[in-house]
Amino acid sequence: MLSIGKTAYLVGLTTKAIKHYEEIGLVQPAFVSPESGYRFYSQKEQQQLVRIKTLRNFGVSLSDILREGDEQMDRLLMNRKKEIEQEIDELQGKMEGIDQLLSKGEKEMETRIVESEGFTVRGYQVKGPVSEIPAEWDRLNKVINEEDVIVEESFGVCLSMENDVIHYIAGLKEELTNGFPDTKEVVIPAGKFIVAKVEGGIPGIPAAYDYIIQMDNIQLRDCYDFERYVHPAGVTEDIIEIWMPIE
Repeated sequence: MLSIGKTAYLVGLTTKAIKHYEEIGLVQPAFVSPESGYRFYSQKEQQQLVRIKTLRNFGVSLSDILREGDEQMDRLLMNRKKEIEQEIDELQGKMEGIDQLLSKGEKEMETRIVESEGFTVRGYQVKGPVSEIPAEWDRLNKVINEEDVIVEESFGVCLSMENDVIHYIAGLKEELTNGFPDTKEVVIPAGKFIVAKVEGGIPGIPAAYDYIIQMDNIQLRDCYDFERYVHPAGVTEDIIEIWMPIE
């Protein structure tokens, strides 16, 4: 067994960090001298500290390590990998948004005005963080494949957004959803919409909203806005449009 100082040197941590991990219950010394109070660590604790250090270096939170246990290293790293992938997607969206703002004077976003007769969207809803939306799209696409429905367009409707909680439905026009289980519906009232074509795929959606909001020659009205995904035959990439209600 080694003292806390030698253990800290060996595993590449500070004694302060090791003591903090003890305080929160992540690791405990193998032996504490009753006379001096000195802490000693065996190879088992040293290996544990190396795992904790590795997880922390990759950004895994202490609360996650406490909940899962450092021995679940593979699971913790896989979860962290998914978080990083999401962070990369968000950063990519920000980069594309910056590019669009910088090039605004050179290229205007493609927009048009549409008078909609109104329709009903039926699908799967989210009431929670925006990060839960992709799972409902996956659910919708799974049912579409199971029911062998030919889909030319789909819709993502934002019913409300308060703090970090979004009420959102990923769905199709009602007439295509016969037999779909556990669906919710929203009626899009008839009216006028400004439609913007999204550049750069899903990460470009926020920039499209910002572009519309900053247009001087329109006035938004109180109604549902939505994303329209057009699925052209023989094309792998969807056309994405943002529809916002206007006076």
